[in-house]
Amino acid sequence: MKAILAMAQNRVIGKNGGLPWPSIKDDFKWFKEFTMGKTLIVGKNTFDTLPLLKNRECLVLVKEDKILVANPNQYLVNNNSMTGQLVTMNDIESYSEFRKEYLIVAGGAKTYIKLLPYIDEFYVTHVLGNFDGDTFMPEFEHSFPNKETIKEFDGHKVIKYTK
Repeated sequence: MKAILAMAQNRVIGKNGGLPWPSIKDDFKWFKEFTMGKTLIVGKNTFDTLPLLKNRECLVLVKEDKILVANPNQYLVNNNSMTGQLVTMNDIESYSEFRKEYLIVAGGAKTYIKLLPYIDEFYVTHVLGNFDGDTFMPEFEHSFPNKETIKEFDGHKVIKYTK
């Protein structure tokens, strides 16, 4: 399984449900290219902040370790219940083996940490600068001994971490 993340130098990844830094056009372009035609695994808070992502399916990690199969802006919330196909976390291993090349973990911090044992490749945009935020990425680098810079734009670097 793969993961994609943007993180400031002080490990900030979010603020008030959004990104804490000004828009980085090349990073959005990279995200789109990398995730097109794939299935994203995101937490519910991240899912609720996503714009409509064309040609991408989302698996939404919700409470009680369930995954909801949905598309951004196409699920219904009524009386605190969601519609969609629920899959237990116990099934994530078989699901990830079946669709390994198509699954990308895309946030937030709790989702990255929960799925870290399944992630083989971590693509991290290291955003230049420190930013004020309320969501931080814990250290994960020790689980990925290999790293290489695969893109650079405007002082930002995308580093691919692998096991």
